[in-house]
Amino acid sequence: MGSTGLTLADLPNIFIMIGALIALFVMLVILLRNMEVIGIVGEGREDAWARTMPPPRLLMQRVHIPFTFKLQENAPIGYSGVNFCVSSTVRYWHASWWGAPVRELHRTLWGSLGEILASKHFKFTKSNRHDEKQMHLSTDEPLQLGPPPRNCYPLVVILARDERDTRELRPDDTVALVSIVHIRDDQCPLPSGIIAQYLKQANGHLSCLKQLYVTGECGGEAEGYTDRDGDGEGESEEALCCVCAAQPLSRALLPCRHACLCARCLPKLDKCPICRSVISSYFCIRNDDEPLSELKQQRFPFNRRLFNLFHYH
Repeated sequence: MGSTGLTLADLPNIFIMIGALIALFVMLVILLRNMEVIGIVGEGREDAWARTMPPPRLLMQRVHIPFTFKLQENAPIGYSGVNFCVSSTVRYWHASWWGAPVRELHRTLWGSLGEILASKHFKFTKSNRHDEKQMHLSTDEPLQLGPPPRNCYPLVVILARDERDTRELRPDDTVALVSIVHIRDDQCPLPSGIIAQYLKQANGHLSCLKQLYVTGECGGEAEGYTDRDGDGEGESEEALCCVCAAQPLSRALLPCRHACLCARCLPKLDKCPICRSVISSYFCIRNDDEPLSELKQQRFPFNRRLFNLFHYH
């Protein structure tokens, strides 16, 4: 009868089989990982990319805005009256346009500053530089804009530099601030407020001004941050990273626009710690070596309405 035991001659074959199984297992692991990265299996391409690579940094340019425009808090907004606060560090002209057609407005804004000031749609009033003061606008008859989607904005307010002060401007300096105000009515019940603001620069570029949501030191309080030089409304509380709570926040995340992380914590995360949206890119709102006391912010109440879709063409 033959023996069923293993001999020394069988050991090389066993080692070869074990090595082949190990190699097959390694290849399977590598294959599954690559499939997860390209989005075939697993959590998807976007999430896997964020885990394996740091998000790209966008280079942003700080722009000086000589104007401020904000609606007066706790004041009713309607066609019978819109109360707002304005300040300016330069001589300027201001005007309003009720029921502004969307296409006609943007066609006007893409013109030069002289063409905007000469537009038949605006009746400009001259003002000197001043600190924050209250203003009031109203229209004789309520506008009938119809149900959304709409072709007209209820109210547009423009603040434009006096042309005599534009000769020595740099190309990226702001020459006009345009604010679009929605007024709630029966057919469009979205809350009243500023739905968009545009910057007109001396070089002719027209940019949309976006707010950042900045987490404060106490209780994760959120506030808007405009990239604006100047003194604003005073020094705010020191803003710290919402993850480590030790380093000053210096990174604004895109596309959610939450400014809540420091330079050390950003590479460790693939999702915003505030809203859990995937981080596609980021930009710096302050230098890492800048002292905390030099971080100035302009306070705005956190408002989720800015994320709502507004049905204008």
